[in-house]
Amino acid sequence: MERVQRLGHVGLTVSDLDASLVFWRDHVRLRELGRGLVEWEHLDRIIGLDHTRIEWAELAVPGGVILELFAYRSPSGPPLPPGGMNRPGMAHICLEVEHIEQVVERLTAGGYQARSRELVTIPRGAYKDFKCIYFLDPDGVTLELSERPSLHWAAKQRRRMSAVHVHRTGHVDEAAGRHG
Repeated sequence: MERVQRLGHVGLTVSDLDASLVFWRDHVRLRELGRGLVEWEHLDRIIGLDHTRIEWAELAVPGGVILELFAYRSPSGPPLPPGGMNRPGMAHICLEVEHIEQVVERLTAGGYQARSRELVTIPRGAYKDFKCIYFLDPDGVTLELSERPSLHWAAKQRRRMSAVHVHRTGHVDEAAGRHG
């Protein structure tokens, strides 16, 4: 049976490859894997455009995904109009980071615009206690930065929940190695 095996890469069309690399490589700190200029007929057939000339770069996202940046030198296209996240067709990329405050400081110092008013700690739901913020790259692509609660915090929450369960049930299932 056919099925999806993994996310191969995320591709972004950019207006200025150098400016985009400053954002994604230097400020977000993704590792550059390669860069070049291609004029390949097979790529024209894949993309559905004739006589393309594309400047590209690939960046490694931890976990095995590639961020692919394409700057079309020929044929060029107009940028998409700016708009809010509620526009159909809008997308964002979420990267989980450590030390999110430092990443926010670096992007802000680099002059990049935050879409969010502030760094938000999620108060409830599946992402409770995650910290999140949206930034815009040089072409208006939304980057969500997200930081998971610390492992120490997660272990403390598990212990607290186990203690609550033991208090309520009054017994431990020692054969299973957990509270019963």
